[in-house]
Amino acid sequence: MTSLQIRVAANFTAGPLAEPLEFVLAEAGLAADVTLAPYGEVFQSLLDPDGALRGNTDGANVVLLRRDGWLTGGPAAVEQIAHDLVRAIVDCAAASGVPHLVVSCPADDPTDAIATAFERRLVDGLADDARIAVASEAEILRQYPVPDIHDHFALATADVPYTPEMYAGLALTVVRAVHAWRVPRPKVIVVDADHTLWDGAVGEDGPLGVRVGPAHREIQRLLLAQRDAGRLICMASKNAEADVLETLRRHPDMLLRAEHLSGWRINWAPKSANIAELAAELTLGLDSFVFIDDSPVEAAEVRAAHPAVLTLSPPSSGDGMLSYLRHCWPLDHPRVTDDDRARAERYREERRRETARSTAPSLAEFLASLDLVVTVEPMDGADAARVAQLTQRVNQFNLAGTRRSVSELIDLPPGAECLVVRARDRFGDYGLAGAVQAVADGSTYRVDGLWLSCRVLGRGVEHRVLRALGARAVERGLGTVSLPYRPAERNQPAIDFLRNLPAGQRTGPEGTEFFDVPAGVASTETFQPDGGRPTAAPAPGAVATTAGVVDNATVDRIARSLADPTQVLETMAARRSAPPLAELVTADATQAIVAKIWAELLEFPPRTVDDNFYELGGHSLLVVQFAGRVRDEFDVELPVDVLFTDRFTVADMARAINERRAAPGDDVLIGMLAKLDELSDDEVRRLLDADR
Repeated sequence: MTSLQIRVAANFTAGPLAEPLEFVLAEAGLAADVTLAPYGEVFQSLLDPDGALRGNTDGANVVLLRRDGWLTGGPAAVEQIAHDLVRAIVDCAAASGVPHLVVSCPADDPTDAIATAFERRLVDGLADDARIAVASEAEILRQYPVPDIHDHFALATADVPYTPEMYAGLALTVVRAVHAWRVPRPKVIVVDADHTLWDGAVGEDGPLGVRVGPAHREIQRLLLAQRDAGRLICMASKNAEADVLETLRRHPDMLLRAEHLSGWRINWAPKSANIAELAAELTLGLDSFVFIDDSPVEAAEVRAAHPAVLTLSPPSSGDGMLSYLRHCWPLDHPRVTDDDRARAERYREERRRETARSTAPSLAEFLASLDLVVTVEPMDGADAARVAQLTQRVNQFNLAGTRRSVSELIDLPPGAECLVVRARDRFGDYGLAGAVQAVADGSTYRVDGLWLSCRVLGRGVEHRVLRALGARAVERGLGTVSLPYRPAERNQPAIDFLRNLPAGQRTGPEGTEFFDVPAGVASTETFQPDGGRPTAAPAPGAVATTAGVVDNATVDRIARSLADPTQVLETMAARRSAPPLAELVTADATQAIVAKIWAELLEFPPRTVDDNFYELGGHSLLVVQFAGRVRDEFDVELPVDVLFTDRFTVADMARAINERRAAPGDDVLIGMLAKLDELSDDEVRRLLDADR
């Protein structure tokens, strides 16, 4: 499998990020290669046409920005830097085509007006580009709070501004964003009731007797936020339906109410059967479902019956469950569109349509009563994120089984265009429900991709889209509309539609079937539900049951064991393949601690007190980290002439520590800076670059 390319540029020393970043990527199941741009070269990396960032075609680019010390010259100069940086990032994203993450790293003084204004300028300047995400300082620290953020000693020594915990927090932030871009997102969350939404059992405690404490209120608030961002919330509970609905309706501490649910099954049937029914009711595949239940037994039953469902069994305590769900990465949203926010209401509208359908004398009369309006028009930049999302999600009416990224939609080949399909009827607005990518090729209007949401199929929308394509072809003097088809797992409705068109059929490259419709005929296409061509609507109750197996174990492990930076560092240390520290035998307590620190920093731990740090794989950045650990362990700051020496052994370092403990008081930092001042800029740069 080809590895993703994660390219990182930073305006500070990013070397300590590499190890935790690679570790978390591996833990998340993302095969990726990490490349760090040269030290401090942010603008150069973004603008270089032959550089690593612009040359990245499969993965993500990351820009880490530390505002302290970078913003000089007053507000006008800072505004110019922000303007230039926004332009460079946008240009790089357009050139490379991969997602870009801009990380506003913690500042020494988060209340500094210039630093705050700079971050806001970045956020606002990049907000409209769907290829770019910005992680603010507040977002990072809210998700991954770190008690000790800054390392001023390492900053002064080697421009390493953060503690190992903060670098691990940055690594988690980066990988979490990459995961959201690369791993499909679920559409539906099915949640248990007792001991999950509240503490207690409604059948025993009564609808008003269950307890909804602060943690469970936050869990409900999290679910409501998921709904606001476009996910459907459903319930599966083994209870009496009337009791649970009364709890949702009347309990004074409840935030989640029945009207927030897109469906429920409250009975004594197996929860796997109830989830299958909900999937059929919503006409969504099981691989788009998440199931949350505090009971491991219930979770195991669903997991066994539906391996495609992401089944979560979080800790039973409210606080533990809340932390778990906050670090359940598949629940993250890479970008929330207006269509996402309206999704739950659209499913409510669809239920009203189905009620009207069931009471109509015929399908033709029902469709005539809809007052359906369909528009097909060129896509603008604001629609790119939604269209890309649509192409990733649509399966049933995806003619060629193709997907598109935001960059592919914005940077189309010469002569190509992307059209968006919007629909509405008397029950409500379907929103952006489809897209077409097409290009004039000789005398043919060639469609390279056509995607329609399943919620508009079977109502003539697909026929109106073809009519619009035929009209565009006629306006351009083109003779044919050519529609491609490649079989995929679930796009049977697409071929059913194509086979009933008055089209010639031919086989193209790589086995693609083309259906060629005369442009004039296509421009008059109409839908005839009674006695005419069959509808492409999905069969009622259709649900995919043959989707792949979801990786529950990885999601669960991240939520439990990699929920904070300290856990990352502890897990990394525990999994290192180095020989046990006990192999170094010494009666000197200081030597033992020095050896332990070395074993945690180096690929190969010391076997004797005379082993040399550099011969074991040490380098200057690790020297800085070692000095920081010594300061934490012994309250001693070692001088430069001790640290940067060829004679760097456990015995020598222990001796120096003991001497400093016996006679403290030297101004170590001044001495280190004086030593560094003796080096030329080229020597400092070579020293830092040698460590990358």
